Amino acid sequence: MNGQTSSGDSIVIQVVGNVGPKRVEHGEPMESLFGLVHQKVKEADIALCQLEKIFSTRGCLQYRDHNTWASRSDPENARALALAGFNVVSHATNRCFDYGPDALLDSIGVLRKNGMQVIGAGKDIAEARTPAIMERKGIKVGFLAYNSILPVEYEAREGKPGCAPLRVSTYYQAQGYQPGTPPRVITIAREDDVRAMEDDIRKLRNQVDVIVVSIHWGQDYLPEVLSMYQPAVGRRAIESGADLVFGHHGHIIEGIEMYRGRPIFYCLGSFAQELSFHLKPPPGGVRATTVPGEYRQWLGKGETGWERNPGPKIRRYTMMARCVVGKAGLQKVSFLPGYTNQKSEPELLSRDDPRFEEVFHYIEPWCKDMGTTLTVEGDEVVVLDSTGK
Repeated sequence: MNGQTSSGDSIVIQVVGNVGPKRVEHGEPMESLFGLVHQKVKEADIALCQLEKIFSTRGCLQYRDHNTWASRSDPENARALALAGFNVVSHATNRCFDYGPDALLDSIGVLRKNGMQVIGAGKDIAEARTPAIMERKGIKVGFLAYNSILPVEYEAREGKPGCAPLRVSTYYQAQGYQPGTPPRVITIAREDDVRAMEDDIRKLRNQVDVIVVSIHWGQDYLPEVLSMYQPAVGRRAIESGADLVFGHHGHIIEGIEMYRGRPIFYCLGSFAQELSFHLKPPPGGVRATTVPGEYRQWLGKGETGWERNPGPKIRRYTMMARCVVGKAGLQKVSFLPGYTNQKSEPELLSRDDPRFEEVFHYIEPWCKDMGTTLTVEGDEVVVLDSTGK
């Protein structure tokens, strides 16, 4: 991998994290959600995003958690993604089955109707594991997506809609001999699911020049924390033939590891995920969060005026990964630091914006701990391994 930029024999792939349009519910124009970034999105030959909503008016709640009720979005909101310039959408998420099979199939259908390919979910397990293949300038790129954040029954099976599962088991190991000492948390991905992912990658390898794997994983809102299974799964994806691995779900940007010269972006953060909790109360029977309060204590109550983009300030940090690829693989990996406003609208930052330094200095130590070097070039941050490659 070298420092080349896009040329006649290369293309640009740009990837962002969680998006969840609710422009219809807020009475705002479709194009406004990505109004500050759509020109940059459209500079890509291929643009991928991770959808955190279901585009449907049908179905009923499957998992009655505190915020599941807010995951359904008017199908017209899919136009926001198309207008912004996204070509591929990952639907492998812990929200995909919130309103059952009909709503998920509606969502997939409206995305396709708006000209986007869908990965990671489908009418059955075969469709959920089917890659999207796109060709630009004679360069073929394959996309696969998987989900580790799985409420019961959200996975696709033969004859059942859902997402491509990458299930994880959790164990607790005592540390030391003192009673009550906090245990070590051990997370191990299910071997059959990992092998299924590896099979998908190997089958795709002979069909394309570049493979992109998208994974919904990790823990949300926990800075500088990775679950044990994440590096193991990300590295196995690369060992099987993936060129780029992109993670999401954490809602905050996380470190970037270079493994065998290939990047693992552990979390791209939330890019344009707007909420609508203030518009109406949840329906009857929806219970409060099942996560202990002390676990989320650091989140605080948030600031007035930020109801559509709540949480700590670091939740506003975001990024757009930018990868230049050719028929021989990766040529350059970088990202554009960003910031989301009170309406969850993303903005990409210029080098002279103080917020650029804020985002850079948040993620740079984490990357350094992983042996990854970040170098600023203009308005982008180039990702290198410890050898400078």
